Amino acid sequence: MKNQSKSISRLIHAMSLCSLWVLLLNSPVFAQQPGGGGMSAEDRAKRQTDMMKDELKLNQDQEKKVYAVNLKYSDKMKDLRSIADTAARRKSFETLNKQKDDELKKILTADQFKSYQKLVADMRAKRQQGGGPQGGPPQH
Repeated sequence: MKNQSKSISRLIHAMSLCSLWVLLLNSPVFAQQPGGGGMSAEDRAKRQTDMMKDELKLNQDQEKKVYAVNLKYSDKMKDLRSIADTAARRKSFETLNKQKDDELKKILTADQFKSYQKLVADMRAKRQQGGGPQGGPPQH
C-alpha cells in the first residue's frame, strides 16, 4: 500500500511537472499577441531556470550557468518565430534545441541530464496528444 501511494505521488508529481513545462513553453506564444501580453526573454529564462532548479536540484553554480543558456536560447528562439516558412522554422528550432542540449549537457550531471531529457520527452508526448501548442515547432 505504501509503495502504491509513492507511485501515485510520483505520477502526480510528473504530471504537474509536465504541465508546468507546457506553460513555460507556451509563454513565447503570448509574446506575439497584440497588447504585449507576453513575457520577456529574461522572465521566460528565469521561469525555466527556476523550474529546472527545483526539479533537477541544481546547485548555485549550475543555476547561474543554466540561466545564461536559457536566456541565450530564449532570445534566439524569439527571433525565429518570425520565419514564415513552417518547415524552415521547425528545422531552425530543432537545430537550436540540439545546441541548447549540448550546452546543458556540459553543465548538468549525467543523472540531471537524463531527467531533463525525460521531461522534454514527456512534454513532446503531451503536445502530440493535444496538450500543448498546436501547429508550432517542437521546443524545449
